[in-house]
Amino acid sequence: MVDGHGVELMAKVRRQLDESAAVFAALDDADLSKCCPDGDGETTGTVASAAAHLAEGYARLGRFLHSTGYVPAAPEHGHGHGHAHGAGHRHAPPPATVADVLELLHRVEQPVTLLGDLTDQQLDSVPAKANRFADGHRTLQQVIDEMTAHQAAHLAAIKQALT
Repeated sequence: MVDGHGVELMAKVRRQLDESAAVFAALDDADLSKCCPDGDGETTGTVASAAAHLAEGYARLGRFLHSTGYVPAAPEHGHGHGHAHGAGHRHAPPPATVADVLELLHRVEQPVTLLGDLTDQQLDSVPAKANRFADGHRTLQQVIDEMTAHQAAHLAAIKQALT
């Protein structure tokens, strides 16, 4: 039985994706080459590489939900490379155009729908340690909240880079 909190999480993340798409839809392809800070505030990448990382974070969330058994089927999207759920990130190749960014964001909508299938009981459970978000102490809801806050921080960095 699906309860309300999973649907609320799904709606929250969909709003995040919609906001991301709106930010990128307003850009020109040349904007993708602007410098953009990484998660540590270091300007080591571009808006394009940050966009790829942003999209990959949502795909990673879907893979996490599948690999931990919270959802029954693996997402049928992504960037075609496996992710270790460790501390490091492997980055997808940066998109070349705004249309490519919007396509990446569209492809990660499927894992977001998985959130709506989570029950309150699942959200209150504590997944085994799997990555820096799932530390073996946080509930699944806390893990998802941390992961989505991480994505929101990436979007904020992208917006700042564009100002």
